[in-house]
Amino acid sequence: MQNEGPQLETLTHRLSECPDDFLLPPLAPKTGVIHVEALASDHFRALGVEPGKINFSGGDRHQSLVALAVWLLHDDWFLKRPDLAPATRTLFSESLAKLSLVVSAEQCVRDPDRREEFSRHCLGQLNLRPKGETIEQALDRHNSLDSTERDRVMRDMRAAEARARQVREKMAKRAAEEAAAKTTRE
Repeated sequence: MQNEGPQLETLTHRLSECPDDFLLPPLAPKTGVIHVEALASDHFRALGVEPGKINFSGGDRHQSLVALAVWLLHDDWFLKRPDLAPATRTLFSESLAKLSLVVSAEQCVRDPDRREEFSRHCLGQLNLRPKGETIEQALDRHNSLDSTERDRVMRDMRAAEARARQVREKMAKRAAEEAAAKTTRE
């Protein structure tokens, strides 16, 4: 987030106006509509760089987020910066695969918090922060919206609750056994 990017409001507004075509199911052998690899390749060509191969190992949700990122980043502000191509490739291949585990492309268009999260996520992966924000402000706001982190915290909480329940059950069982042993002795 070392460099200043475009205004956040511009990006969230752009996401809110995403054509429904970008939210169609990704092309698969027998289903789907949108050819995400072609979209991504066209984006890299618009940047003036070779498209190369992009890893879509995250499945349909991953590809849907890539299609949405193509829509978001296919703006003049980004297209004038071909130096962002390597980071964009990483964003498409890796970062969006992780994000796709907890949010959908439709959520990133329809929900204002997810629009902001998605915009900040893309900027952060490109080592950019919203125009007018300090690095600390950008990190703080991104962390407060981070669905991946929220999902991790919720999993940790459920695991801690399960461990606490097991401990309580063991303690209750031990107390019952001790009470039964005491009754037997008397």
